[in-house]
This record gives sequence, structure tokens and C-alpha cells, in this order.
Amino acid sequence: MAKLSNNSSIIVALLSSLIAASIVVAAGEFTIPPQPEPGFYRTIEECSKKISDQCGEIIVGAVLEDQDISEQCCIELVNGMGKRCHENILRFYVSLPEMGISATHVYTRGAQVWNTCVLKAASKI
Repeated sequence: MAKLSNNSSIIVALLSSLIAASIVVAAGEFTIPPQPEPGFYRTIEECSKKISDQCGEIIVGAVLEDQDISEQCCIELVNGMGKRCHENILRFYVSLPEMGISATHVYTRGAQVWNTCVLKAASKI
């Protein structure tokens, strides 16, 4: 998982630059694949605006590196971004072959993070 820790913030940065065809970063070149359906990247871009950068990074760490997620970031994820956005962003992560991310890991951890956050956010309603 050491490779992922170097790339978590890169993934967050990618979310705000999805319209570009490719992105060159210090860790290497990432090519954004074709959209799986029309408007997908616009949807991802809009989703990324619904959560703070800090919580975005924490959520990426929770999904990719099994890190803990704060109650505040859970509230932003569940009440701000929502499940559909969360699932679409997971799809985006998996679509980046340069990251070498296991789809099984991302989807499993993504569901676990979502379920944990639903409980944490519900306790604050």
C-alpha cells in the first residue's frame, strides 16, 4: 500500500481536473480514460465540489489505505456528496490503470466507508 499513500492526494487533484485529456504530476503521467457514458466526468467534477478538499483526502485515505475517517468527513460524504457520487468516484479510481488499484479493494472498502459514515452521520442528526 505504500504506493497508494504517495498517490492519494494526486487522485484528489485529478477530480478537479477531469476535463483535461491527461495530467502530468510529479509521480508520473496519468491518462484519463474515455468516459464510460456521456457526462460522466462532468458528474464527477460536480460531485467533487460537494466535499471539502481536506475531507476528500481523508476519504481517499479511508478507501485506498484503510485509514480512519472522521465524523465530520462522514457527514460531508453522506449528507453533502451522497451515495451516487461516492460510487461514481470509486468507478473513476478503478478506471485509472496507472494507479494499479485493485477494483475489489476499492469497491469493498468504499462500501465499508459508506456504511461506517452512514452510522456516524446518523448519530449527529
